[in-house]
Amino acid sequence: MNNPAEGGEDENKDEERTGIDGAGHKENNAGRTERDYEKLEFKGIRMRPDSGDDEGSFRNSKIYKWLDNFWYHHKWKVIVISFFAVIIGICAYQYASREVPDVYVMYAGPEYLSSGATSRLKESLRTVMEDYNGDGETGITMVTLVCVSDDEIEEMKAEAIANSEEFYLDVSANSQNIKQFSMEIFAGESVICLLDPWLYEDVRDAGGFMEMSELFTEEELEGVELYDECGIYLSSTKFYKYYSSVSVLPEDTVLCIRKISTMSVFKGKAKYEKLHEYHVSMFQSMVLFDYPEGYELPESFMTEVEDTLSLKRKLFTS
Repeated sequence: MNNPAEGGEDENKDEERTGIDGAGHKENNAGRTERDYEKLEFKGIRMRPDSGDDEGSFRNSKIYKWLDNFWYHHKWKVIVISFFAVIIGICAYQYASREVPDVYVMYAGPEYLSSGATSRLKESLRTVMEDYNGDGETGITMVTLVCVSDDEIEEMKAEAIANSEEFYLDVSANSQNIKQFSMEIFAGESVICLLDPWLYEDVRDAGGFMEMSELFTEEELEGVELYDECGIYLSSTKFYKYYSSVSVLPEDTVLCIRKISTMSVFKGKAKYEKLHEYHVSMFQSMVLFDYPEGYELPESFMTEVEDTLSLKRKLFTS
């Protein structure tokens, strides 16, 4: 039989271990209240018995509280910095993986070149060039612009009427392409040019092209039809006749090469001069291109070339 006195003493002890403090906070068996636990945990000290809730344990950890506090005060800074870091990373990757061109070529004239036709033309151009910059690739940047003169527009209209066909030309797009051509010639990268005669003449009159006598001997130009002292009819070259991807261009297309641009002063003259030498080498390879051994020229190209001896004589004796 239990002693009432002893039982009373035990009850008092239990009440003392799990009693209520003066502030109304329930005490545990160590005499600490809930308020004491909160103070200790605020200092990063875990004193509560493990409830087995890992997520709750992490939420009460010091690192979680620090991260939560940091995010609360700095979240917009983190978002902005992360955004720019992603943009910079993408740009850096694209720059590192981009193809660095060895040469820059431009076609401007009435012929529209699809993306496929442009790709095939570039492949043909790669056969007469080298990996000039030593990166293991023969890179070509090619600008293609459909530019039609007023006279050509009138001819196209007349031909459409004669064939009872409708004629449509986007005048605004044509005008924009002509402006882009002027910008490319003045400040662009293109050096080797394949041009409609009227576009060629405007630049030639401004002194923008090299003379053929600077690049070839008279003997080297035998069999090639000169447009004038600065241009060659592309269709008179074996390069044009051999590659079908090149012969899609009009027969009166003028092959020419720009002089070193005055803009080279702002881009590094020595570097630009070296780049121009690459283009001169490729231009010479295009003009002096010869058929592979055993190749027979199709009958469609067996046409008589106009005699240009008088023009060559003037060019190489002046």
